[in-house]
Amino acid sequence: MKKKIYILILLVGTVHLCNSQSITLNEILQETRNNAFPIITAKNDLEVADARLKFYKAELKPSLGVDLLLPNFLNTSTQVTQPDGSIAFQQITQNNSSVSLFGNQNIAATGGQIFAQTDLQRFDNFTSDTKQYNGVPIRVGFIQPLFAVNRFKWDKKIIPLAQEEANLAYNIAIQDAQWRATSLYFEVLLAQANRDIAQTNKGVNEKLLEITKERLELGKTSRDEFLQLQMSLKNAILSENQANNEVAQALRNLYTFLGKKEAIISVNCLLPEQIKTTLIDVNELVLRANKNRPELKRYEREILEGDRELANTKSQYGINANLFASFGFARGSTDIDEIYRNPFDEQQVRLNVSMPIVDWGQKREAVKIASINKANIQQRTVQESLELENRVRTSAAQFLQAQSDISLLDEIRAVAEERFNISNKRYTLGNISITDLTLAQREKDQTYRQYIQALNNYWSTYWELRTLTGGDI
Repeated sequence: MKKKIYILILLVGTVHLCNSQSITLNEILQETRNNAFPIITAKNDLEVADARLKFYKAELKPSLGVDLLLPNFLNTSTQVTQPDGSIAFQQITQNNSSVSLFGNQNIAATGGQIFAQTDLQRFDNFTSDTKQYNGVPIRVGFIQPLFAVNRFKWDKKIIPLAQEEANLAYNIAIQDAQWRATSLYFEVLLAQANRDIAQTNKGVNEKLLEITKERLELGKTSRDEFLQLQMSLKNAILSENQANNEVAQALRNLYTFLGKKEAIISVNCLLPEQIKTTLIDVNELVLRANKNRPELKRYEREILEGDRELANTKSQYGINANLFASFGFARGSTDIDEIYRNPFDEQQVRLNVSMPIVDWGQKREAVKIASINKANIQQRTVQESLELENRVRTSAAQFLQAQSDISLLDEIRAVAEERFNISNKRYTLGNISITDLTLAQREKDQTYRQYIQALNNYWSTYWELRTLTGGDI
């Protein structure tokens, strides 16, 4: 009889493993790195940041383009001003086409631009059967804003920082996704543990109920004890049903995070092993966090953006001027060869200046707002840096505690399991009450759950530390 009970316990505890596919935490983490949506999103953000950096660099290289207006034909009636000032409506039939080839080069040091171009325009009057040309064989010049903010100067500082920030964020997203996957994996493990416990308790209670029923018929036990075992069996069945639902839901949550449409409900997640005891230098982890977290680059970028906004505000409400100058050759003629054979000298110089005279304090208040915003950014940077350091130190302490807890709970679990086996044997022999057996059973179940939770805390704080520090601890 006793041998049958032990065989039954073993079979009930392992039957679900025979009918399911096993999977490990490492396999889930590998799947996470390949398919998790947060990692894909962070990778896309990184590609956008890379593209912005390349775009900025491309802006600093010479550009070449062409403008074409061909054809530009009109056959209509339009008003024509006469010598005496009157208006006459006349029919016109004409074509006014042009082509322009130009090249530009932005100047990062000044925020201006130098350019070169060549133009050719042809006008055909079909009413009078005449044609004319106007051309610029060559024109070179520059456009230079004065007192304005040089966006190239700021972009040179800010855009590379944004790219570095995106690169660090991508690495953090990988660590964070694995942290989330680990948490979901252990939710499955805890649900499976509850199911295993319920299945084992159900099998044990079924057999014990048979034994107690025989004792009750022989008058060797009380009906109260028999009813208590009946309740234990029904509660075990209820717990098994609830645990099966919990396992299915936990697996769906895990596979949804991995981007899978359907979860394999028969999957059995295996307990991960605890890696060897790790001693960590908390100060070194803080240094790594300050080096590898994207927030630090974001703080630096936001402070620069605050400086740029302040400079823009002062420029917007101050003196603005634009200088344009060019020189080259130009000519109009009825003969296209004349344009390139004997052109006229051309010079152009323009200086456009605008300045406020009375703004009723607009500039003062706008600068004040920008200055306050910048100060807020700096203060938030200090506060969030302190919070990051605190999180690292707290997580490190939890990680060290988790290592200690696992070793102790593993010993407690072994003792509780041995005690339950002894109690089960003694109850079968009639040496202890059902109350003592139930207590031993509850302690065994509780210590097993606590052990899995300790493993969860260990791996969760491990990935949390990796997320906080941006790499292997």
